[in-house]
Amino acid sequence: MLQAIRDRLTGIIAIFVFGLLAVPFMFWGIDSYTSSMPQDAVASVGDDEISSLDFQSGFAQHRARLRQQMGDRYNDVEAGRPEARREFLESMIDEILLRQYAKKAGLQVSNQVIGELIRSTPAFQIEGQFNPDAYRQALTGAGETVGSFERSLRDDVQTRIVPMALAGSAVVTEPEVDRLISLRNQTRQVSMIEISAEDFADEINVSDDEIRSFYDDNLDRFTSEERVKLSYVVLEGADLLDEDDVSLSEDELRQHYESARHRFMTPESRLTSHILITPEVAGGESEAEALAVQLRERIESGESFEELAAEYSDDPASADQGGSLGWIEPNDMVEPFENALYALADAGDVSEPVETRFGWHLIRVDEIRPPQGQSFEEARAEILEEYVEREREDLYLELSQRMVDLVYADDSGLEPLAEELDLEIQETDWFTRSGAEEGIAASEDIVDAAFSDLVLLDEAVADPVELDGDRMVAIHLAGHEPSEPRPLADVSDEIRELLIRRKSSELARERAQALLDRISGDDTLESVAEDDELEITQIAELTRNDFQHGMEFLREAFQLPAPGEEPTLHVLPRNNGFAVVRLEGVTSGNPSEADETTRDMVRRQLQMMRSQEAVEGLLAQLRDSTKISVDESRL
Repeated sequence: MLQAIRDRLTGIIAIFVFGLLAVPFMFWGIDSYTSSMPQDAVASVGDDEISSLDFQSGFAQHRARLRQQMGDRYNDVEAGRPEARREFLESMIDEILLRQYAKKAGLQVSNQVIGELIRSTPAFQIEGQFNPDAYRQALTGAGETVGSFERSLRDDVQTRIVPMALAGSAVVTEPEVDRLISLRNQTRQVSMIEISAEDFADEINVSDDEIRSFYDDNLDRFTSEERVKLSYVVLEGADLLDEDDVSLSEDELRQHYESARHRFMTPESRLTSHILITPEVAGGESEAEALAVQLRERIESGESFEELAAEYSDDPASADQGGSLGWIEPNDMVEPFENALYALADAGDVSEPVETRFGWHLIRVDEIRPPQGQSFEEARAEILEEYVEREREDLYLELSQRMVDLVYADDSGLEPLAEELDLEIQETDWFTRSGAEEGIAASEDIVDAAFSDLVLLDEAVADPVELDGDRMVAIHLAGHEPSEPRPLADVSDEIRELLIRRKSSELARERAQALLDRISGDDTLESVAEDDELEITQIAELTRNDFQHGMEFLREAFQLPAPGEEPTLHVLPRNNGFAVVRLEGVTSGNPSEADETTRDMVRRQLQMMRSQEAVEGLLAQLRDSTKISVDESRL
């Protein structure tokens, strides 16, 4: 198995895997697992442990993803249930098992792969080209350093190597594709008499005792969600200062300009192409160097750099572009590459072979854009804006620390804080543990603080919460409605309608069953329909996509065994009621009618099923052979 996995980690599958992974990291972070042994471990997996901090942080990110994906359907109480927490922990354990297996198998993620993955991530690009400043700014905004992000990225890629390799090794035969197409495109011929539950609604009487009994037996269905509303004050960094609030002379502005003149110069940039030869592909270090030397001689003799790059370069991101890397500025590339690039004197020059940790490069400078600078007059507005921003940040830091000190000094209410910092006390609308769509209650940190014991039980001002890096919020309880059963009077009509629907559906089912019993005797579907003045619906080709008939009806209809020489009779759920169904025939789909796009889609579906089965089987084996322990009290 291990050799098969290694074999699958090259070529188009590897490119697909890494391309697939390129986007998500920036937005949700990467669960990190360390080799240290924390004392507060939630679980141990072999020699690795999951700390309480890692688990809580990962679970918070998981709930944030669910909240965004589900919108109004998200239920914070359900998402935080012990079962949900345990399920998430099991997924973390699976990731560690897969990472351990990959390391044991010697499946390493190279620096070249990590570099290519980072450069191909849209969040790190400007106008389609990797930009180091955008990279660093994106990481800073996500609270990551370059080192921590790249370590996490390497771990995350390594975790996914095995599942994706197994996906690539799954074999699907054409007869299997034919069989699935035949099943998917199967049609069924049915005739039926529909019995609507609505026809029985007027016959149903629901007593007050029945309503009371249902209410008592299903009290959890009629329980309101716990709600709070808050009073709060907000320290807004953006509102603290503007240009009119600072005094900075022209001479001082010029001094700032002169001290940072290099910042107002656009560095020399070079439009660059390269051909990369890696030892792994060339067959060794000396072979890679020799090939690079040979290619340079061919370029010198007049062969096309672009055509040679397309044929020989091991950089998949640039090879198809004739080796083009776009515009390169200082510090964009590794040092040997950059030194060789900036040593080239004129556009069109090609370097001698240059060795970096990625392999051997031939570098061509295609165009040189000289440095350009801004005059003082051009930079004046930016200098003033930066000065005001620094002053604003300093003032915000001072006042935010003051806010924290004031809360610690007196957490009985917001009035002293508001008066000291000249802030307005505001109030939220009511919200539940799911938070609100807008306002401060849209922040998970605010919601967590609002439902903490400090706020709910002690009725104290919570520790100030910082939002967006330049907003600090202090909250105090303004109102609390605990979760409690809604009064019977408020829900009795709802219960009555529910019981009427249930009883009507049951009467419809009994009516359909009675008709079936008659047809199973001496009558036929047609005679019963005529005697009872009922309509027969005939469907010559019922498909799996005829959703207008109801999902439950389709599911059960296509689970029925094909009839023999005689049609078979059944009672099936049908929209709002039931139907007496006569299954008259089953026609398989014709695989020869499927185009290649359809066959390819079916092939991928089967491959996905096979790979999922393989991963599940591998994880089961790893769990059996690895010592795993969980401390339930720390979940």
